[in-house]
Amino acid sequence: MKTSVSVRKCATVRGFLLLLAILFMGSDNGYCAERIYYSIHLASFKNLQNANAHVNSLKEKGKMFFWKEADVPGKGRFFRVYIGKYEDKAEALEFWKKLDKEGAVSYRGIHQFKETIEPRKVKKPPLPKEKEPPCALTPMPIKDRFVDNQDGTITDRMTNLMWIKNGWRIDFISAVTWEDAMKRCENFRHSGYSDWRLPSLKEWKSVVDTSKECPSLVEPNPFENIITHMPYWSHTEFDYGAGYSGTYVRPVHAYTVMLYFGRIGHQNKNKRAFILPVRFVRKRGRRF
Repeated sequence: MKTSVSVRKCATVRGFLLLLAILFMGSDNGYCAERIYYSIHLASFKNLQNANAHVNSLKEKGKMFFWKEADVPGKGRFFRVYIGKYEDKAEALEFWKKLDKEGAVSYRGIHQFKETIEPRKVKKPPLPKEKEPPCALTPMPIKDRFVDNQDGTITDRMTNLMWIKNGWRIDFISAVTWEDAMKRCENFRHSGYSDWRLPSLKEWKSVVDTSKECPSLVEPNPFENIITHMPYWSHTEFDYGAGYSGTYVRPVHAYTVMLYFGRIGHQNKNKRAFILPVRFVRKRGRRF
């Protein structure tokens, strides 16, 4: 009799735990999905400048380029340059054949990768307010907001900011530390201007649209060759807040933006991120 009662109790406990597991799995617990994709290995270089020259020689436009470091046994560190992200290996193979005809590849290299896709948090729509005039809070977009200056720059008429159009140009091919990024922008000369700098956090937010993905930029997206797998620097230093203990401490972090989901983050200035320079078109423009 005791054995029968114990069995029923164990069954009850197992059923309760199973119910909790089902509820837990069905809830928004921040689980990160893993996605497999295929990319075409174009070439390997010891120097990123050489890698960029090879990438720029390709005729195909609008594809995602990225690189990954690889330690090759007996040969050392290399930068492997890849193009495209394909869910289907057969689709990657078809594009490889096109590159092969152009002479852009010397061997068949289609590599498999895994990336973690974090779930997007769904925002609940606000409750309608009483006596609110129709569309009172809906900003009207500026017609032809972005102007392509045909010199590698674009002008945002809404903010009076001029941006470098290419997100991965030869001057800024490699990811660098924050201090190095600041110096490179300070020494950068383009289109007759010398006042280029890193964007502020608010300036980044003016062109980011988190409802878009890969890249999460406003439409029509005026940029090209935007990197989405690594962050871009802002010149805004991370604010530790009033609750930070101690007196004045020089900030060691700066804000970054990851343009896959438009995520704002921050990281140590000694870590690496990419550069997209910006400048004011005129002083009376809207400041951030």
